[in-house]
Amino acid sequence: MINEKPNRHAMLNPQSPIPLYHQLADILTEQIRSGKYRSGDLLPSETGMAKTYQIGRPTVRQAMDILVRKGLIERKRGSGTYVLDPGPQVDIFSLAGTSQAFSTKGIRTRAKIVCPVSVRTIKDARANPFHRQQAYFFSRLTLVDEQPVLLEDIYLHAQLFKGLESVDLETRSLSAVVSDQYFMTPEYGRQAFKVLSLSKEKSRILGLKPTDSVLEVQRTLDFPNNSQAVFSRLYCRTDRFAFSQTIRLNSHI
Repeated sequence: MINEKPNRHAMLNPQSPIPLYHQLADILTEQIRSGKYRSGDLLPSETGMAKTYQIGRPTVRQAMDILVRKGLIERKRGSGTYVLDPGPQVDIFSLAGTSQAFSTKGIRTRAKIVCPVSVRTIKDARANPFHRQQAYFFSRLTLVDEQPVLLEDIYLHAQLFKGLESVDLETRSLSAVVSDQYFMTPEYGRQAFKVLSLSKEKSRILGLKPTDSVLEVQRTLDFPNNSQAVFSRLYCRTDRFAFSQTIRLNSHI
């Protein structure tokens, strides 16, 4: 059993509009996903967690109920609460970038540029902030064990990311390039999700039939003094991985 006090980044925030039990469930979910608690580990008792997080046992119990419904833990009468095998989950929706999301789970990937970086006039749906404007565009495929799992269409502010066409985005993550070369870090992100079928071409790239469904994520990133500077659509093969989202409390990114 692991029984240690949370660090300052894992404390609950009584001032947050998010209920305390939901905050605790998010913290424990992240600890399980990150490997702090592994499959088969005995979790601290409800009494122990209540003392550690300075909350009541009913609040802890509500948080544990959420984890049970997620299939992350199981209660064994007279024994305690144990972590279940969460399966291959990738926190693909964090702002750290897709490469980091896979590597954090120890999953080796290879990127393949499907459409090279170029500046073009974007003619797209109104949801795209670059509609009818000049922007960088490129399309990138992520492979695991040489099998396609994720396709990204990415649009970037043409002036803010000037020179991007000279960067090798098959061997470097976009988030690292933005941080190391342009000295910027996203402040905020907005994401929308839907399940849909792809065009024949995108289905072919992902190794799917046109009738197969994928998870589409539309992501917009804001940078200091530059809102909506990056827009992307991620097409995720959920038959290969369960794509999760972790919400980190008290943090902008």
